[in-house]
Amino acid sequence: MEPDQYLRHLQSDGQALAAAARRAPAAHVATCPEWHMVDLVGHLGRVHHWVDHLVTTRATAYAKGPDCPADDFDGVLAWYEEGLGELLASLAATDPAEMVWNWADRGPGPAAFWARRMAHETSVHRWDGEAAAGNPQPIAPDLAADGIDEYLGFVQRWLAREPVTGLEGSLHLHSTDGDRSGEWSLHLRPDGLELLREHVKADAAIRGPASDLLLWLVNRVPADSASLQVFGKTELVDLWSELKF
Repeated sequence: MEPDQYLRHLQSDGQALAAAARRAPAAHVATCPEWHMVDLVGHLGRVHHWVDHLVTTRATAYAKGPDCPADDFDGVLAWYEEGLGELLASLAATDPAEMVWNWADRGPGPAAFWARRMAHETSVHRWDGEAAAGNPQPIAPDLAADGIDEYLGFVQRWLAREPVTGLEGSLHLHSTDGDRSGEWSLHLRPDGLELLREHVKADAAIRGPASDLLLWLVNRVPADSASLQVFGKTELVDLWSELKF
């Protein structure tokens, strides 16, 4: 996906979260059990303001972002919307190749990282908010498929740094709302993950819309959801869910 596509999704999902928050300001966020709606909005607002600070200052090392100046719902929501607008403007004005610190590279990397990361962070939390409000809409298929790519890339790094004893086997993900590009074959071992973007026979497989596959990967929906089909060794699927990367 291109940076401008990420920004369109960021804007759309960011605004949709604000709308969900207005519909159900006191809702408990079941997918983030310690949070209510104001906590979810405040969290994403802090992330948006923080990344805006990193991008606008061209940070080359970690820098702390601003804290929310309000503690009431209306104040937090207004601050969130301000941060979303500022983040969209700063990312749009920044060359995607500009070097800016990010946590995945543990140092400076192309600013394009943040356009992608913010689109995915916001889409999943938009879903959290809409689920709390009672009307969750799926993540757009193109964005969800890209989110699966991004997330599995993070898992590769995490396993290399912190191996997981007993993680062995192969897992295939098949998106039902895409073409052959919606295939992910994972060969898992305690200290790594080999990823192929093609159909390969595996110990276990999960089939469903890209949105639900991504939401399963990030522990938002269970594998036994009505929209997902599981085949083969379910213990490998269960183990993944227990890991909570």
